[in-house]
Amino acid sequence: MEEQNDLSRVRDSRWKFLGSLKPYALGSLIVTGLFFELFIHYYLKISIVYTHFYYLIIVIAGLWYGRRAVWVALFFGGLQVIVSWVIAGYIAPDSLLRALMLGIVAFVVGSIVEMMNSYYRILETQNRALKEVNERLAASEDAFGTANKKLNLLSSITRHDIRNQLMALITFLELTRMKVTDPEVLRYIEKEQDAAEAIRRQIEFTKNYEEIGVRAPQWQDVTLVAEQLQSRLSTGEITLTLALDGLEVYADPLLGKVFENLVDNSLLHGKRVRNITLSPMQYGRGDIAIVYEDDGVGVHEEEKERIFEKGFGKNTGLGLFLSREILAITGFAMKESGSYGKGVRFEIVVPKGKYRFSGTGPGRNP
Repeated sequence: MEEQNDLSRVRDSRWKFLGSLKPYALGSLIVTGLFFELFIHYYLKISIVYTHFYYLIIVIAGLWYGRRAVWVALFFGGLQVIVSWVIAGYIAPDSLLRALMLGIVAFVVGSIVEMMNSYYRILETQNRALKEVNERLAASEDAFGTANKKLNLLSSITRHDIRNQLMALITFLELTRMKVTDPEVLRYIEKEQDAAEAIRRQIEFTKNYEEIGVRAPQWQDVTLVAEQLQSRLSTGEITLTLALDGLEVYADPLLGKVFENLVDNSLLHGKRVRNITLSPMQYGRGDIAIVYEDDGVGVHEEEKERIFEKGFGKNTGLGLFLSREILAITGFAMKESGSYGKGVRFEIVVPKGKYRFSGTGPGRNP
């Protein structure tokens, strides 16, 4: 960075030095033009070739001083008209025409240069403004990152303390239940234990929700992710069939939590689930869908969208809501399209470019 600053200072000093020479260089050119006019035109009586040198002077003046170069053009144009009049005794039309052309060239070159300079100043102003905005954004990003770390730390500590107190509460409720024989009191204790368990699930949800989007998305083999579900089906009463054909998706690292929530949904609400299947399906416009199906009771037609609402359902009502949030990080969508009485059918829509099949897709980091 210091070397770049040094080079920048050297370039600025060079331009300043060259800029300070502009008046002297233009003065030298004008003196040379005067010499050509007096020697070639007036003394040698050659009236055409030397005027081409005027165009060089006028173009350089236009590049340096914009439309003020017209004054230089008027000077040389008027000078060669006067010399022509002195030599010939009258004003020749070609002298007037050359003078006019000199003025036009000076005006055009000067106008173009001033326009370019104006655009350059606007661009320079916009660049400065953009730099200031970027600096503010960088500062805001740093502040946001620091605040987010502090909030996550506070949340983690608070969640840990609440969980410890909750475990103590559940333990004392269990001990109390063992000491009590009154049926009505036992019912109250059972409801208290249910409430404590609901609080525990809510705390677990806040932990999972806090992790959404924290880590960068990555390519994941859906079969390998789904195979982890076997531990939730350890009783052997439910068969898990994976027909995913080497499908990989670019998704949030919490993708496994989506499938876990779907399995939990089947176990809690499916009632008679014996088979769960995961398979891909071609979708419109180059998209595909990962289809999750079971053979349970399914979902009522009027509840197909409500099941994704936070708090809906007999349990915590957070699993499917959390699943949609995780999928939305990388532009995935999910809907339920099964028939009530035949089982659920969740379609996870994966956009084009966010999926591939083993060995056929792009690099692992798109």
